[in-house]
Amino acid sequence: MTPAGSPADAGAGRLWLFVAVLAAALWGMAWGGSGTPWPAIPLWIVAFAAYLAAVRYAVAPHRAASIRRHAWTAGIVLRAGVFPASPTLSEDIYRYIWDGWVQSNGVNPYAHPPSASALEELRTAWWPLINHADVPTIYPPGAQIVFALLAAAGPAWWIFKLGWLAADLLVARLIDRLSSGRSVLALVLWLWSPLVIVEVAWSGHLDPLGVAPMLGAVALAGSAAVPAWRSGALLGLGGALKFAPLAALPALFRLRGPRALAAGVLVPLLLYAPYIGAGTALFDGLRTYADVWAFNGGLYRVLERLPGHPDLAKWIGASIVGAIALRAALRRWPLERALLWTIGAALLLSPTLHPWYLLWVLPFACLSANRGWLLFSGTAFLAYAGRDAYLATGAWPEPAWLIWLIHGPPLALMAWDGLRGGGGGRLTRRARGASGRASAGTRAS
Repeated sequence: MTPAGSPADAGAGRLWLFVAVLAAALWGMAWGGSGTPWPAIPLWIVAFAAYLAAVRYAVAPHRAASIRRHAWTAGIVLRAGVFPASPTLSEDIYRYIWDGWVQSNGVNPYAHPPSASALEELRTAWWPLINHADVPTIYPPGAQIVFALLAAAGPAWWIFKLGWLAADLLVARLIDRLSSGRSVLALVLWLWSPLVIVEVAWSGHLDPLGVAPMLGAVALAGSAAVPAWRSGALLGLGGALKFAPLAALPALFRLRGPRALAAGVLVPLLLYAPYIGAGTALFDGLRTYADVWAFNGGLYRVLERLPGHPDLAKWIGASIVGAIALRAALRRWPLERALLWTIGAALLLSPTLHPWYLLWVLPFACLSANRGWLLFSGTAFLAYAGRDAYLATGAWPEPAWLIWLIHGPPLALMAWDGLRGGGGGRLTRRARGASGRASAGTRAS
């Protein structure tokens, strides 16, 4: 037991001071400071600076051994402070509720957009909050099944957020398991991440629901004692919630063989079966998303300037992602690395990059302490700067300087660390030093 007044006790007090600043900034955004750019953007900058300071302080060698309990406690407190606040930065949760609500009334969510006159009698008080109501749903069948189950419990945003919050904490547990207890760094990076707290506990984005089975697939992929089909089924389940994990199926095939590949393909196909009645409308929403949507694209905007067909930038981007997926398979990359760089490349080259999309690569950035991706989890939020103008005028301003500010520093840091052959820099070395000292202390005792 650590006596009160000891250096470790004082260190915990200083750590909680950083956490308090982080909490004040995030809670300030959720409870009255969500205007964009003011005051949400300044509050975000304070929150991200406090996050970096807290993480750096937490992984110092002389205090890391006792930090795991503080990591979980602070992570839960940070989430609890924003959870009761209604989502204001994004309306996606109302589309989730709508898709579940129409299913509970016997309607296929792929068959009609929310604005369809055939669904007029199902409209509720929150119906006007649904964004892109003229577009059929884009969400895959695994997500639709969860929407239906949660809507059966009650079509309320807090019920849906409870589901995503449980998945978020499961992701944290899986990250801790994948780091094998060597260091608390990866756990702290996820649990205290402002992006995770804002986009899941406050805005209610479903992404951790798909990230969790994806990490489960990573955990099983390296074990020869576990049947290969299980890792494939988990990766397919993640892909049935959002399609991103399916990009790593070639790498999984090379690692675990045809049974893993077959399971990864069959799971999403089987989950589509209950919705096949929508016929050709099954993918109408996805086609609209692919053809029309564009927001916060980084490298895509560079490719877009090339002469030729209007879709040339998309073709080039898809080809690059495909080449990375092929390389990952041929070189037998670990599934963790394959997922980071296939999904990561898709995000970097996509015409649409909402801040919460980064939740799909953030667990791997936490596990590898990849400084570029971690920085991206901070700069991505700046994309919200035009939200107030959009609500007032219907047009979302995206000045070139803002796009470069969001994408430029993370890309430069990724390139720098890649040339130097590392991702985490001094932060990783501090964590390794902490882990080594903690292990030495354990052996001595």
